[in-house]
Amino acid sequence: MYKNICKFFLLFFLVVGFAGNSMAEFPGDYDRPPKKEQMEKVRKRVETLRMWKLTKALDLDEKTSAQLFPLLNGYDKKRAEIERALWTGMKDLRDSLRERSEGRLRDILDRLEMDHKALQRINDEERAEVKKILTVEQQAKFVLFQVEFNKEIRRIIAEARDKRQEGTIPPGRR
Repeated sequence: MYKNICKFFLLFFLVVGFAGNSMAEFPGDYDRPPKKEQMEKVRKRVETLRMWKLTKALDLDEKTSAQLFPLLNGYDKKRAEIERALWTGMKDLRDSLRERSEGRLRDILDRLEMDHKALQRINDEERAEVKKILTVEQQAKFVLFQVEFNKEIRRIIAEARDKRQEGTIPPGRR
């Protein structure tokens, strides 16, 4: 189950990054990673929303909040760096497949594997630190919260993307 949550979290940040990019760039410019400023802006909005909802869902007191949120934010930043590297690696992989360079493909695959392992390590470290802060009941609520919150964020992003696409498609083609 934890691996699924980790994969879900990875997907979440990639989707958030793509959403930030799709809202700020010209249509058809999908092959570039989102700009750092765009990612940071989206990340801060999501972080604020998550803090508010998480405080309510886990019924956190001030002391626990003061320990938990800096921890989560720190791990989010670490994850974002690796996820950006993964995004770039996937782009490099697509490009290399077109070039049919087996040696380069092997190098990129190795780099992607290392990035995935680093991401898993960060997720494991975060879980261990969260366990030190939250009660068992809060830990259970936290796991459920993450799944539900990520679903909600994906829904919001999909709606924003749909609205954006409606605005970019010429009226005769809808």
